[in-house]
Amino acid sequence: MTVHRSQELDDLPVDLEDLDDQALLVLVRTGTAAAFEVLFDRYRYSALRLARHLGQQEESDDVMSESFAQILDLLQRGKGPTTSFRAYLFTTVRNESTRRAKARQRVMPTDDVSTVDRPVPFGDGRLDDFERDTIRSALEELPARWQTVLWHLDVEGRKPHELAELLDMSPNGVSALVYRARAGLRTAYLRRHVRGDSVAPACSAVRDAMTPVLRRTGGTREQQIVHQHLPTCDACMTVWLELENVNRGIPHGSARG
Repeated sequence: MTVHRSQELDDLPVDLEDLDDQALLVLVRTGTAAAFEVLFDRYRYSALRLARHLGQQEESDDVMSESFAQILDLLQRGKGPTTSFRAYLFTTVRNESTRRAKARQRVMPTDDVSTVDRPVPFGDGRLDDFERDTIRSALEELPARWQTVLWHLDVEGRKPHELAELLDMSPNGVSALVYRARAGLRTAYLRRHVRGDSVAPACSAVRDAMTPVLRRTGGTREQQIVHQHLPTCDACMTVWLELENVNRGIPHGSARG
């Protein structure tokens, strides 16, 4: 589904981009196609990102487009979401991703190896632009000493005991530093996934507390803030579920050697 800016959007007496999602949904139901263009532009990137996190690397654009198309069809028939468009969209993306994953699993067994496709490495072993930028930004948030030790270990492939003299630390001290640096990187990486979308004032403290709660580094107060708020807010629940999904894919290895 490709949405281009229409003449209708330019000719409307009000600036649709200033309206909230609920008002835009009302307009879509009354036949204002340009209102859906605004919703598409507002959430396209988030939907694409979620599709990638759900394993739809090669089909992420198709999943995103199909999800928007399904919702537009429902709205034009007087159905679909009336509030919380983002949460409804993310649920649709998850359902479409699940459907495609199940379809790929329906493979007929055969003894004819000539009919079997050659395996292709997942994502060709490369990170997409979003993940690469997110990791870079998360790394830049860390203290310089943490950045240094992670560079030597994870980029140059050196061992903690090889860095002891360079960092003027004992090998055990280096291992402890690596552990803290990697934990810090994981936390910063997750925080980056919470940012980016406009957040209501009531949700701001909840979004800030999500990462420490998920990483089990938060206190009782942060846990209460998150878990009391989530059942009352579809938008934050969607972000929380997405964050859980991302966290499951982060390695939790320790420094060795």
